[in-house]
Amino acid sequence: MEDDYTEYREALAPGMRIQIGIPLSGGGVFRDWGVISESGGDELHVQISRDVLPANVRVDVGFILDVSVRLGKDSYTCSGIVTDRLGSRVLLIRLFGRFTLSERRQFFRADMALKVRYDIVDESSRREVEQDWEVRKEREQMKFQGYDDFVIAAQMARFQPAKPIAWQDLLRAQLNLGGGGICLRMPTTARPDQLVNLELYLPLTPPRLVHAVGQVIHIKPPLPQRDGSSRYDVGMEFLLLDERDRDLIFRQISAVQISHLRKVADKRDVDELEEAPPAPLTRKQIATRAAWTLLFLFFAFLLGRYLITYSQAPPENEIQKTYEQSIRKYRHLDKNP
Repeated sequence: MEDDYTEYREALAPGMRIQIGIPLSGGGVFRDWGVISESGGDELHVQISRDVLPANVRVDVGFILDVSVRLGKDSYTCSGIVTDRLGSRVLLIRLFGRFTLSERRQFFRADMALKVRYDIVDESSRREVEQDWEVRKEREQMKFQGYDDFVIAAQMARFQPAKPIAWQDLLRAQLNLGGGGICLRMPTTARPDQLVNLELYLPLTPPRLVHAVGQVIHIKPPLPQRDGSSRYDVGMEFLLLDERDRDLIFRQISAVQISHLRKVADKRDVDELEEAPPAPLTRKQIATRAAWTLLFLFFAFLLGRYLITYSQAPPENEIQKTYEQSIRKYRHLDKNP
């Protein structure tokens, strides 16, 4: 059956060696080799080469990894999520997305819908945009850490007053999000190299707000809408993004992929139940059903005989019995005057 990984099937066969990339909390990726012990569809059982990972490297269920394979002289990379740990060195990895040339990928990406606020910067210098971003980022971090408004105001006083931003709200924006950038579907277009202020609302537990500044890299042709308007897919790389917020983005991508995998697993379970043939009966079950069938036939036979007898000679009612008794009595008196 054809799927996204058909042309890479030989490189994903048991016994083949692959490279996995594990994201680091402070940014960057730790790379290690692994050997595929089992594979099927989009699932891989991978035994990593190291008995013990470095102290700053951690991998657990729900972590996003990249999986790289070599085809000829080229290296191709695909995103994967750890769905289970089968030992200290064996990971169950579920692939998602497509394989692309490694040099074209820097971070993991996923499609999703989020609440987003944006503002396309027209005239401000890059320095002013960076100062505004610093203020927004620091204020959000202090709010999350539980500081009161007085302390936050005192801390913000060391910054220059932020320039008012004319935010545009997208309550459920369609986007492709990664640690290195975002492709956002917007009702307005932009120009290459233009800066865009961004606020991303991540529905984590607890919910988080990420502040970033993107730089436009490409704009796709407009997509006509039913109401006659157009939407533009604008691709941006993150020019300004705190590493703590980048980690939050990775967590959001992981949460989206886990939710997707659960839905796929539930659908597979339903399909298997619908398609599964009935289980064969045991000898005990066959004997029990035969006994009940014979008992039912026996009672049906008795009921049938009773109904036939009843129809041929129905029982006499009380009036008929009294009448016949009177006739017999009369005849007896008539014979013996």
